[in-house]
Amino acid sequence: MSKKRELILKLSGAVILPALCAVSMGAAAAAPAAPAPRTVTSTVTHTGPAGNTYTRQSTLSTNGQGGFTANSTLTGPKGNAITRQQSGTYDAATKTYTSSGTITGPNGKQANFQTTVQGTGNGYVRNTTLTGPNGNTVTTTGQGTYNASAGTFNQSRTTTFPNGQTATENRTVAIAPAGQASGN
Repeated sequence: MSKKRELILKLSGAVILPALCAVSMGAAAAAPAAPAPRTVTSTVTHTGPAGNTYTRQSTLSTNGQGGFTANSTLTGPKGNAITRQQSGTYDAATKTYTSSGTITGPNGKQANFQTTVQGTGNGYVRNTTLTGPNGNTVTTTGQGTYNASAGTFNQSRTTTFPNGQTATENRTVAIAPAGQASGN
């Protein structure tokens, strides 16, 4: 896997985790009592096979009304840092989560992203646009659907790159019934 693709996947994961956390916290906003604002911080260090390490420091804050802000810094083995700042909201009435933010590379160049995720009866629809420092755009559209009778969650997404090429990924995840470990 290329280093560029690996970095994109890591950054995507860093973006998705706060989004999922905010959506789950935002879903609680539909309950009668509004949740209190919260702040969560984490520091994670990864060590590769050659002994190189990188560290990700993140802070996520909710406002108790379905909104959030998140900031992360990813520092590589040579001390180069990438920062990500984003904010978003969750609208319980439409089951829609929206976020936008900026990623700044070690050279100071910036990329911007916007994401919308809407809950459906048994899944979600997700659209993301990433615009790089040179104005090139990458879009990703995807969806996920839970099949209760089969106990599976089916996901698919298509990414369109600036040159017009596309990549599609499909996967099915088996969901263990409550109280059972996967594989039982």
